[in-house]
Amino acid sequence: MLNDDDILANLGDVRARIARAVAETQHEADHVRLLLATKTVSAERIATAVGAGEHLIGENRVQELAQKDEVLSALPCERHLIGHLQTNKVNQALAYVTCIQSLDRVDLADRLQRRLDSIDSSVDVLLQVNTSGEISKFGVSPDDALTFARETAKRDRIRIRGLMTIGLPAADPDLIRPGYRRLREVRDQIRDARIDNVHMGTLSMGMSGDLDIAIEEGATMVRVGSAVFGVRPRP
Repeated sequence: MLNDDDILANLGDVRARIARAVAETQHEADHVRLLLATKTVSAERIATAVGAGEHLIGENRVQELAQKDEVLSALPCERHLIGHLQTNKVNQALAYVTCIQSLDRVDLADRLQRRLDSIDSSVDVLLQVNTSGEISKFGVSPDDALTFARETAKRDRIRIRGLMTIGLPAADPDLIRPGYRRLREVRDQIRDARIDNVHMGTLSMGMSGDLDIAIEEGATMVRVGSAVFGVRPRP
């Protein structure tokens, strides 16, 4: 397990990678946000990164949000859900997060809207798009994303802030890049449609191994876990 000094050194390396990629790319954003992907990472290790100035946390599972809440709720950090959300976990998720990055179906949007009505609240979301075409991945197809955005936007408690995708797990950049480029194209299509209650300011794509490629293709947020906290132990 990495110690605090290791985590801080890794953070410095990741920040430098992001800065280089932004500087070397004709990027429309003047900076790219770093989200710390903290699946299986202890609250204490997350606190080390927050203390170093990183305030955006992404969890895959509602159960981990609950387990770490006692520590993280006392820290100056914003928590997002970046994993698949089951409809029966909506109430729990909304107790901890300000953004759900994995909205990918109408029944989930309906469940969110009903719960938000009942608590008189609202939530930011990113629409998850499956740009890699892998059947194992969640997300709407790129061809259906505009229709899904129009439908979701009818729910006034849900604020659409952009799109998210998970890249193809490949070593060859030429295989990874098209999926990220496709998300940018979908973003442009939805943005050009000028749908009320839809804002396309965020493209959440890219992880530890391919964040540079994602930034080249227009990412405004990258989700990084192992490059900061070390490789997760296999179950």
